[in-house]
Amino acid sequence: MQFSKAHTVAVVAVLALVTITVAGFAGVGAAQNAADEIENRTVETSNETESVEVDIAFAGTFENASSETADLAIYDASSFNQSGTSATPVLEDSWTANPDDTVTEEYNLSDSSVNLEQESDYRAILTVSNENNVDSAYVAADDESIGGGWFDGGLDGSPGFGAFAAISAIGVALATRLRAGGA
Repeated sequence: MQFSKAHTVAVVAVLALVTITVAGFAGVGAAQNAADEIENRTVETSNETESVEVDIAFAGTFENASSETADLAIYDASSFNQSGTSATPVLEDSWTANPDDTVTEEYNLSDSSVNLEQESDYRAILTVSNENNVDSAYVAADDESIGGGWFDGGLDGSPGFGAFAAISAIGVALATRLRAGGA
């Protein structure tokens, strides 16, 4: 079965429009998210763990703000697995920072006001209002190797890149088809 060039162009145009619309709705949904999660990881304490550490390096300039607030919530891992962020955090903290600030916080397990214990699993969630205002961040036990942290500009290289790639692929396919005689 052969399709005319006009039919092929119409189909490709409709697919491109659908892709752009879906990408737009996804972008609007993401923009309505009040907080950007920059760290969401399991923190495992051992019998040698003395503290849980938080380190946040803020960017040199902030987007649309003169200061940035970072919020930390640490949950018991089993409670978090059952109830998500509806679970009651065992530890919460918050910091307000300016460009180029660095936050380094250490929660000593021996401190009775810190509800963290050795040989336990926790879920640590660190959020900010704009992830572009943070250069790097991590939460870890002091005896844990750091890995999987959020470094150098975030997790998403370029929002909208997937839609751009899809539209480009459709364009290349259309051009190839037209050059081949529309078959």
